[in-house]
Amino acid sequence: MGIEKTVSELAEILGVSRQAMNNRVKSLPEEFVEKNEKGVTVVNRDGLVKLEEIYKTTIFEDEPVSEEVKYRELMEILVDEKNAEIIRLYDQLKAKDKQLSEKDEQLKVKDVQISEKDKQLDQQQQLTLKAMADKETLKLELDQAKAQVEEKENKGFFARLFGK
Repeated sequence: MGIEKTVSELAEILGVSRQAMNNRVKSLPEEFVEKNEKGVTVVNRDGLVKLEEIYKTTIFEDEPVSEEVKYRELMEILVDEKNAEIIRLYDQLKAKDKQLSEKDEQLKVKDVQISEKDKQLDQQQQLTLKAMADKETLKLELDQAKAQVEEKENKGFFARLFGK
C-alpha cells in the first residue's frame, strides 16, 4: 500500500476547506481515489501528484523518502533517458542504412551508364578508324585514277587511238 491522504489531511496541508477539497477529490478520475479499510475516501500517490500540479504546491515535503527510493527513482529516470537516446540513435542508424543502400543503387546505375558509355566510345573509335582507312583507300584509288588520266593525256593521238 502506497502513500495515501484523506480529504481532511489534504485540506489541512493545502490550506483549503474540507468541503472544497472534497469537491476537488470528487472531480478526480477514479484511478486516483480509493477507500481505505475504514471506508474513508483517500487519494493515492498518483492523485496526490495530480493535486500538486493543480494547487502548484508540494504535498510530500513532510514525507521522508529513503535514500534507496531516491536512488532507484534517479536510476529509473536515467535508464529512461538512455533508452530514449538509444532509440533515437537506432532510428538514426536505420535512416543512414537506408541512405547507404540508396547510394549503392545509384552507384550501380552509374556503373552501368559508364560501361555503356565506354562501349559507345569504343564503337565510335572503331568507326573513326574504319572511316580513316576507307579515306586512305579512296585517296589511293583517286591518285591511281589521276595517274591513269594523266598517262592517257600524255599519250599522243595515235597511241590513244590504237591503245598503245
